[in-house]
Amino acid sequence: MHRWTESDDLMVFFLYKFGKENSPITKEEISKKIGVSLGSLSYRIGNFKAINGEGNATHFAKLSEMVFKKYAKLNMQELKNVAFTVQK
Repeated sequence: MHRWTESDDLMVFFLYKFGKENSPITKEEISKKIGVSLGSLSYRIGNFKAINGEGNATHFAKLSEMVFKKYAKLNMQELKNVAFTVQK
């Protein structure tokens, strides 16, 4: 079972907020990099949708909520810099 980190969630949050077309790496590359399936990655994107009040989901990871609150105001370039250059 994968233990999600802030760095993992930042990449997923970028995908949620700005789309895969603006990501410097593909969804497949992100899933391999953090060690989760594409399904798990998509589920995590769903966390951010739920946090933002989209869809019917009511449960989401506390880490995702913290990442959302901490980084939501960053523009695309700022979030890209944080999500894809600060890797642990």
